[in-house]
Amino acid sequence: MRKRKRRSKKKLDRDGRLADAAKWLRSRARRKTTLIEGYTQRYAVSESQAWDELVALGFYDDILIELYEQQGIDWEYKVEALTGEMFVVPEGTQDHEIYEYHPII
Repeated sequence: MRKRKRRSKKKLDRDGRLADAAKWLRSRARRKTTLIEGYTQRYAVSESQAWDELVALGFYDDILIELYEQQGIDWEYKVEALTGEMFVVPEGTQDHEIYEYHPII
């Protein structure tokens, strides 16, 4: 019986990358690199494409937290008054300033 060749993760199309990345991100206990760096290395995509695909997978807050920590910015969760959703913002952000940090609201 012939063995099936494994497809390189770097040759997956967008849907294949998203499916594989969802499994990969769930299984990772501790990361040595940031999400963006790990994604770009694993799938050989640009940082902007990695950012877009990780946001599509629901890792927007995790990316922002890593970015704030790299820059030495303390962060906190704030509740947006109209919807009641929580958003990651720099510490000390006023309620009306949440919209400046989160364009997806």
